Amino acid sequence: MKVTYPYMGYMSAPVRHMLESLAIEVTEAPPISKRTVELGTLHSPEGVCLPYKLNMGNFLEGLERGADTIVTMCGAGKCRFGFYGAVQRTALTQGREIAFCSLDTERLLPDMYRFLRRAAPSAGRLTVAGSIALAVKKLRALDAVNDAKNRFAPRADVPERVVDICEYGTGEIAGAESFAEVNYSRDLIVSVMSSYCRADAPQPPRVALVGEFYVLLEPYANRWIENALVKQGVEVRKFVRTGGWAYAKTLLQTFGLFDEEREYLDEARPYFNHHVGGDGLKSVGTSLWSARQGYDGIIHVFPFGCMPEIVAQYALKNIAADYGLPLLTLSIDEHASDVGIATRLEAFVDCIKRKKEGSRL
Repeated sequence: MKVTYPYMGYMSAPVRHMLESLAIEVTEAPPISKRTVELGTLHSPEGVCLPYKLNMGNFLEGLERGADTIVTMCGAGKCRFGFYGAVQRTALTQGREIAFCSLDTERLLPDMYRFLRRAAPSAGRLTVAGSIALAVKKLRALDAVNDAKNRFAPRADVPERVVDICEYGTGEIAGAESFAEVNYSRDLIVSVMSSYCRADAPQPPRVALVGEFYVLLEPYANRWIENALVKQGVEVRKFVRTGGWAYAKTLLQTFGLFDEEREYLDEARPYFNHHVGGDGLKSVGTSLWSARQGYDGIIHVFPFGCMPEIVAQYALKNIAADYGLPLLTLSIDEHASDVGIATRLEAFVDCIKRKKEGSRL
């Protein structure tokens, strides 16, 4: 068995280490590139969203490298993510001898456990459970490191150094062999990043980054928007985190301790009173929370044609108008221009900085 899976931010490194620790052979696709997008688009239905195309490109490049087993996730509800698994399975298994395993996000822990037991029959139950727990621990540690980068980099004289330390730390945490090693690496990396932060640094402008799950988590899809913002002196708060999501979907949801719809519905009122699918409800709820907490702007990022986020967009416009907040909407597909996105980001940052300076006068 040679397993491949799609990229999604820093999730792939801990997942690879988890599989290899169980003696499962991994055939990872190359990092997402222009070829990945072109290949995925060529083999995708017309009008499907960018995450689907990137996933499809990852699968095809993984198969080119010799993979014979695809592992991915699928979901349900008012979002095209619900049919990813069925459509991709049909497209990829035609004329190929491959296994296709879809892990349902509504029962992620039992699905993942069953797959690992089947893929690594010689591994004991405790070994499999421990490998899952360690992978989730690593993802949560990476959340902490990424959050620290977004906080310290805009306060540093050379933000690029903080960004580089964060990227180096990702590999260190992903390769950790124990919970204690994860904690040590996390704390050390955060401490080093904080050392670059000036003690007398003023409060930088704060921006809430909201939108569709995959596009927020995969840097290639969002054009490395977090790093671009912190390098321009903007503190970023992202409300979708890989480790937080994995922890909620594996442990908390399994024991009935997590209900995302209920959690964000209260935060979204009165602008939203119903769940609209995908991450639309969360985008509205977290944007409203940010507005009430005095953030300086909101950036809404989503794939072109994503209906839940298009519905949420109308509520976000009302929130921005009611609270006097600048709002930048970025709808991204395979044709999105890096230069165009960078130019819009620079203009938005200039806007919120001028607004913040004006409020001090």
